[in-house]
Amino acid sequence: MSEFQISRRVFIGTMAYLVTAPVLSTVMNPATRLFHVARDGKFFTAWQLTVLNDVAEIMIPRTDTPGASDVHVASLLDELMMTWAGEETKRQFPACLESIDSQAMDTLASPYISLPLEQRQSLIQQLDKAAFREADSVLFASYRALKEMIFHVYYSSKEANPDFVLVPGGFKGCVTEDELKAIHKRGRL
Repeated sequence: MSEFQISRRVFIGTMAYLVTAPVLSTVMNPATRLFHVARDGKFFTAWQLTVLNDVAEIMIPRTDTPGASDVHVASLLDELMMTWAGEETKRQFPACLESIDSQAMDTLASPYISLPLEQRQSLIQQLDKAAFREADSVLFASYRALKEMIFHVYYSSKEANPDFVLVPGGFKGCVTEDELKAIHKRGRL
């Protein structure tokens, strides 16, 4: 289990903010097939959003279903950093993106955003395998947390999960058996 935990209630509560996240303005570099983000977000820099958008798309590529870019995962995460994230997460995610770039420099002698798509995919696949095989690295813990958040945002989107329903009503923690029977009799929680 990662150190990064998000409760269902906290996550669902943040979903109201996600609706207002702007679409990223990108320009594709045909040589690298990388979409460069044109402007800084509310939290992430344009460079960080470029890397984040690409990493998310490598994790969840467009197939017969929408990819992470189609769902605007990077811009939604940018919004979440301003509305939901705590101080640790605000340090952790940008540091993870910087570490991914450092890995590219160390292993391929080139910045992440300069690598061709196939090398970026290979780098992320290798990082993914290592991050879930070994638990002691700060990079691996940060990567697992970032990946978890990317998938949370993706699978709660309308495009990726059209049947997603935000559960209405308040949280009913401890109810008596009689209260539970009354709720079931009414046919709703």
